[in-house]
Amino acid sequence: MTDKPFANTPTFYAHLGRFYAVWSATEVNIEFTIGKILKTPPEQTHALLAGLQFGRKAALLRSLLTKSSYPKVSELKGYLTRIRKASLRNVFSHSFIFSNIDSVTFVHRTSHDEYSSNGYSFKADDFVAHVKQFVQLAHDFEKALAIEHDELQQFAKAALKSRSETV
Repeated sequence: MTDKPFANTPTFYAHLGRFYAVWSATEVNIEFTIGKILKTPPEQTHALLAGLQFGRKAALLRSLLTKSSYPKVSELKGYLTRIRKASLRNVFSHSFIFSNIDSVTFVHRTSHDEYSSNGYSFKADDFVAHVKQFVQLAHDFEKALAIEHDELQQFAKAALKSRSETV
């Protein structure tokens, strides 16, 4: 009996899922903070930001932070930069993968002017460590934003206010 490739294991699935769950939470933290700085109602904030890609939301928040009353603006901007660049979210989302028993490679292809590709290989333990580092970074960013849990919950629920029921 042969062992499964790492990309076909519960460990890989759990950590990739954890990555996306934390990414989603980070994105809603950014949207909440944009709305808070702009003083827009949650429903309006959702309507304004729903179609924006993450990079544009991060750039908008970066600009707004400069003129905000948030303490530690440079620290928050640093978190945004690290989240955008070091997370490898686009690589994870827009790649195909191949794997052996102890590693996974994400093949990220682009064709802006010409076709190009890059491989991002991780040993199993390195992939797990990468996800854990991202989770910690996202947690530190959320903590630095000092978002009240109840306020964030109300903001998240406001996205469904125009609907009569949840799906």
